Amino acid sequence: MNGGITVSRRLFLGGGIGVTGLTLAGCGFEGQDEPEPTGADGAEGPSGTMRLAISSGSIDSLDPHYVNNVMLVVPAGLLEGLVLSNDEGNDVVPAAAESWEVSEDASTYTFTMRAGATWSNGDPVTAGDAEWSFKRLLTPTGAGTNYAAGASSYLSGLGIKGATEHLSGADTDWANVGISASDDATLVVELEAPNSDFLLLMSHYSMVLLHPASLEAMPQDWMQPENWVGNGAYVPQTWSPTSSLKMVANESYWDFASVRVATIDMVLGMDATATLTSFNSGDLDIVSANATVVQQDPELQEKIVEVPGYGITYLQRMWGGHEAINDERVRRALSMAIDRDALAAVTGGSEGGTTLIPGNTVPGWDSGLAVAYDVDGALALLDEAGFGDGLPDARLQFTFESPWLEALAEQWHEALGITLHIELLEGGVHTETRWAPFEDTSLMSFYGGTFSGLTTMSNWVNNIFGPDYVRQFSLSTEDWLAHQVIQADESLDGAAKAAALEESLATNSDPRAQEFAELAVQARGTVDEAERTQTFLQAAALREEMAFTIPLMWNSRLFAVADDVEGFAPRAAPETCYYKYLSRSEG
Repeated sequence: MNGGITVSRRLFLGGGIGVTGLTLAGCGFEGQDEPEPTGADGAEGPSGTMRLAISSGSIDSLDPHYVNNVMLVVPAGLLEGLVLSNDEGNDVVPAAAESWEVSEDASTYTFTMRAGATWSNGDPVTAGDAEWSFKRLLTPTGAGTNYAAGASSYLSGLGIKGATEHLSGADTDWANVGISASDDATLVVELEAPNSDFLLLMSHYSMVLLHPASLEAMPQDWMQPENWVGNGAYVPQTWSPTSSLKMVANESYWDFASVRVATIDMVLGMDATATLTSFNSGDLDIVSANATVVQQDPELQEKIVEVPGYGITYLQRMWGGHEAINDERVRRALSMAIDRDALAAVTGGSEGGTTLIPGNTVPGWDSGLAVAYDVDGALALLDEAGFGDGLPDARLQFTFESPWLEALAEQWHEALGITLHIELLEGGVHTETRWAPFEDTSLMSFYGGTFSGLTTMSNWVNNIFGPDYVRQFSLSTEDWLAHQVIQADESLDGAAKAAALEESLATNSDPRAQEFAELAVQARGTVDEAERTQTFLQAAALREEMAFTIPLMWNSRLFAVADDVEGFAPRAAPETCYYKYLSRSEG
């Protein structure tokens, strides 16, 4: 192994399931014959089973109002919002709402609920259900919208009047939020300002509807399959968070006539090798595919569907560790010393990611944001920062082996003379520790991550690596710990906590992080599209220069799809596709 790399592995019980740890019978692939559902008029309904393995992670919750892996299955099948995305991911089509009108000033949307749409228990889907769902999503918690696991899944880029203030607890009067059901058939949504991204962001999983009576009657158990009441094309039949989620067609779904597959089996926790083995043997129909494996298998290449610009791989500066990481010039030098095209080449299925906005898919992106590969410039910055004689070594925590890890370590060692210590953690441990200060002050510490989301400028500036996220990671370790004390203070009511947290960020964050936050919010509320885009770009440029978060690669997502599968139209969104369009070819 190269002298610039050290690798250690920390695995914990329950951290993964290998080829021998998950049998096909254990996934429910045997004895699955089910009565095929029929329509209300007795017409022939959907038939057969489609077996998917599109994530190696678990689904620990089916609650869409918090950031978690439920994003994989809503609104793909289980729950539906007012609109769905089109196949291209650049517009919307009606769903729980059958139509909408936009006011002349483009700041008020009036949705008409779909006549005759019902929940799976037969209750009508009403505008009141939608208002109740969105009110729950925005229930004040003081946690904000930093989009980390467990945070509210609301997208601040939606720009709904009063929503972020209500969510933070700064304003607890729901009447000040621009969401109201004027009657069972009509939902009115008022925006802070016209927002050309609004309808597309309404297709996000956080904006699906929930059945109020079920959650009120069973606050903890409503997610269990036997208690589930949903409005999507499918309902859960069995659910094991770490191994499988089996869904069957919902006979009460408003578009049941379009649903062609009776059962969707989603396999969870299966590693990449086992996934492709099962796909090649015909036991799985649609699976995520590893680019390196695909490159080595000509037959598999014929079955691949690619979704470009799906997301980004990045490095995040952690609190604690060696103080050198607190110097912007050091962070920028580390970023400039990365040959991103080389990382993408060894990884496969990616391209060099020169900014935190995937420039290959997001409209309005400008190449002026791009971070150049410039080792000489990096060394000059280090000399300016007082590290001309050398940097301390670095440490990077991640969740699985990937070729880019060692490639990055080799690049930094060759360009800057530092050793990168790579620590592989089980997913849950990684999640728990990545937002905690790193205690070893001899190493600069980073974590590696991936993010994906709808391909709009607002989403990639306001929601992903957004204002609160950037301000939080710009805090010193001491200020971050003090910020967490405020967050955990149960003696503060919502408004007081929101005010204290905002004061903490506004006062103690890097001044340029605060400027970024103000520009991002300003852009969101700018009416003129050209001016709006330029303000977003100005904010994004500040974020790149601070380099608290360092882009590495823009990732495509690859799927292997069986020859007889039709209707698989993946998009750059967490749910990947809508199950109701899946079918099998005849013959």
